[in-house]
Amino acid sequence: MRSSNLVFRRLRNMDFDDSSYEVATYSGVAKKTFIYMLVTILSAFGGIFLGKYVSSTLYLSLIIASALTTFIFGILSLWIPRASKICGIIYCAGEGILVGFISMAYASVSQGIVPAALLSTFMVFGVVVTLFVTNIVKVTNKFRRFALTFAISFVISYLIIYLLLWLTGSEFSTPITLLVCLGSTFLASIFILLDLDAVRMIVESGAPKEYEWYAAFGLAYTLIWLYIEILRLATIIFGRRN
Repeated sequence: MRSSNLVFRRLRNMDFDDSSYEVATYSGVAKKTFIYMLVTILSAFGGIFLGKYVSSTLYLSLIIASALTTFIFGILSLWIPRASKICGIIYCAGEGILVGFISMAYASVSQGIVPAALLSTFMVFGVVVTLFVTNIVKVTNKFRRFALTFAISFVISYLIIYLLLWLTGSEFSTPITLLVCLGSTFLASIFILLDLDAVRMIVESGAPKEYEWYAAFGLAYTLIWLYIEILRLATIIFGRRN
């Protein structure tokens, strides 16, 4: 879990001398998060455009290349904080193409689902930020243990359900799929709280300004994940109604 990995644990125990360099700020993290999200959105529109005007073979190759790009540069960004500025932008560019492809696929099921998912994502993010800033929800060690336990339990439960359905030759029913999407959305919201606590840790510890890119990448990473989960959830709800 990014918000409790070795990097942030080290930052918590380090005593930075903020007189020798420019320190990280909340506004700096916010601006860099905006840059990451802007790159993702522009790449998503680019992916949608290419999906309409290039051959299916070329588009499939582009999707595979984007998937490999996000995997490689996502890992580099998470584990090498100083590389997150460049690697994070490359990751968001590749992830944007995938997001555009996924959004286009879900939009074919239900019209207007993509704007609704985008709006819902920003609303959920706003609520989570409000809960964090007002200290209604505090990210303590107990909360981190709960988040880790829930994440592991969720993954194990999903694998068990998938295995049982595969052994019985059944398919995911709508109630099961809805329950999985709700769990995934809740998990993504928990990770946003962990990311916000990581941002607070970086800023209040007087970390160098370059760490703003690392904190911003964590937020952008989780926001993209939250959008995908809300998109799936909205498609199930509105798709049934339609």
